[in-house]
Amino acid sequence: RYNLAQVGSLSDVIAPPYDVVDGELQKQLYANSPYNFIRLELTRKEEGDSDPNAVYERAATLFRQWVRDGVLQHEPDPAIYVYHQVFDHAGRTYTRRGFMARVRLVRFGEGNIYPHEQTHAKAKDDRLRLTRACQANMSQIYGLYPDPTNAAQDLLEAHIAGTAALEAVDHLGVTHRLWPVTDQDLIAQVGTLIEDKPMFGADGHHRYETACNYRDELAAAAGGSLPAEHPAQFVLTMVMSMDDPGLIVLPTHRLFHGVNAIDSQELKQKLESC
Repeated sequence: RYNLAQVGSLSDVIAPPYDVVDGELQKQLYANSPYNFIRLELTRKEEGDSDPNAVYERAATLFRQWVRDGVLQHEPDPAIYVYHQVFDHAGRTYTRRGFMARVRLVRFGEGNIYPHEQTHAKAKDDRLRLTRACQANMSQIYGLYPDPTNAAQDLLEAHIAGTAALEAVDHLGVTHRLWPVTDQDLIAQVGTLIEDKPMFGADGHHRYETACNYRDELAAAAGGSLPAEHPAQFVLTMVMSMDDPGLIVLPTHRLFHGVNAIDSQELKQKLESC
């Protein structure tokens, strides 16, 4: 993770996932800091780029440079990360709570990890090229699991109580807080509580399938399989209880094409009759 002595404010170096970043936001994030993560997550095309892999190779070179220079540092001990997002909606402040951990990869439909949307080949090809070049998982998945009592999260919340968090504020005004947890007994307890629960992909379907594709590529190159604990067998995931009080799901509005126009009153009547 970022070395604060090198980068200063975390708010200057964080970036959202690639698929919600347009050209204007990409430009803004580049301007925020020479260490903003957008330079790895969604590297800008440069004049003269003729090789379609140029942006990915540029990201890989920069990634290795940041690690070599101590901008990014390996966690000294195995850890999971308690993660809060604090945001306002409809006059109320919410705290969305989860934790980041590695999740063992299994293809959708072959285990207890489930998708809710279709994926597209172009986006998966983009993410796979980045993963190949960097040999790293650049952006976590977001998964939901059932836990009516919030047992796993409450264990972690008790552990971090009174501990200062790493904190950043993003371009939307959302406050992000992170606590590394290295207590191995606690990590084992949390793992036991959720290991048999299903997980439903809330965001990151393309990244998840890309992680599976990358794992399979490495396995094929190794003769057909990888060791069970090989890093490519897992993907970084922010997991969250479906019953967490900070979880809200807002509607996605769609436009329907090729249907007869009807007025709003008629539409209201039809919806009420459903």
